[in-house]
Order: sequence, then C-alpha cells, then structure tokens
Amino acid sequence: MLYFQTLPKILTNGYKGNALTLTNIMARSEIIPSLLNNPALFYKYDIQEGDTPEIVAAKYYGDSYRYWLVLFANQITDPQWDWPLNSKEFDVYMENKYASDAANANSASVLSYTLATPAYYQQTLTTVDNTTLNTTITNTRIGQYQYNTLVTGANVVTFPDGTSSTQTISKSIISIYDSELSINEGKRNINLINSVYASEIESQLKSLMRT
Repeated sequence: MLYFQTLPKILTNGYKGNALTLTNIMARSEIIPSLLNNPALFYKYDIQEGDTPEIVAAKYYGDSYRYWLVLFANQITDPQWDWPLNSKEFDVYMENKYASDAANANSASVLSYTLATPAYYQQTLTTVDNTTLNTTITNTRIGQYQYNTLVTGANVVTFPDGTSSTQTISKSIISIYDSELSINEGKRNINLINSVYASEIESQLKSLMRT
C-alpha cells in the first residue's frame, strides 16, 4: 500500500483563484496508547547499522512500501532525526554540530574535543538485595560541585525485618561524545506491528482517512 495515496484530499484555491485538489499530508492517526505494550500486537526489533524504514519493512513484511507501518508503530513523524543515524551520518552530525566549539573543522579535532569535554556529571546508585541478589541501578545527573564533593563507596542498609541491601554510590563524567552516542543508540529499539495484523491495519487506516 502506498501511504500517501490513503490520505484525504482537500479543495483549496490557487494564487490565481483556480480550484486545486491537494493531499492533506497533515492528516494523522495513532495507535491507542494502551495497546503499545501488547506483546501480541508488537514485535521488538533492534535497528541494525544501515537499516532504513524501507529496509526494515522489506525484511519483516516483505514489502518496502510498508515502511509507514514501521514509522506508525513508533509514532515517528521525522525519520531524519527520530531514526538512529548510521556511523557515517553520526560522524557528519557531530562535525556539523561541534566544529565551531572545537575551533577546528577537522574531524579528528572534533572527536578529541567531544571526547574530552563533559556533557554532564552523573551519580550512579547501585542497590543489591542481599537476599535475592536483585540489582537496581539508578543514574542521576548532578552538578559539577556535587560531583566534586560526592563521597563514593558502599554501605550496607539493614531493614527492621532483618533483610539488608548493599548500596554503592559511584560517579562519572559523561562526555559530549558519549552523551550524543547514547541518545542515538537509544533510538534503535523499536516496535514492529505483528505481520499478522499488517493488512488489517492498512484497511483500518484507509477507512479512517476516508472519514
């Protein structure tokens, strides 16, 4: 199915007053939020290096024109920035964004600058239940002064019922490069609508866009 062919038409006037029929590219539909965590409806997928929505659609649905299903399932309206950049695109993005800060357009200089310059400071609290050994890790952004004065180390906390947990505080400096990379990599885990329902969703979209 060609996505843009399903969108409704609107009648408007051109600059000379002549009637024009245009495709309403602003028309939208969305998945009911309560369904987003339904394991029967969605399949988890990690975007691979070089994947595009069209490639993912061809892999999973056998039809690259179902790229819109990939975007629709994740409410992606701007594939350029909501989709993870490949390694080459990421390098270009970093150079364009930080060349002036690095005072040099040379890619090696930009890389050195972004690796050496903090984006933020972070406190990590690791809690281990000493009975079940379940581990919880909580990361919190902190200021530079708090980072410099933060006391790190481990401490055992005992509760009234006799159980205990070990809490370990550590701190780290997150560089600009690692921060940007983390944001980009965080976009890789997406939902794919189960192929069983693909045709049905296409039919429902066509119906919605006609109303």
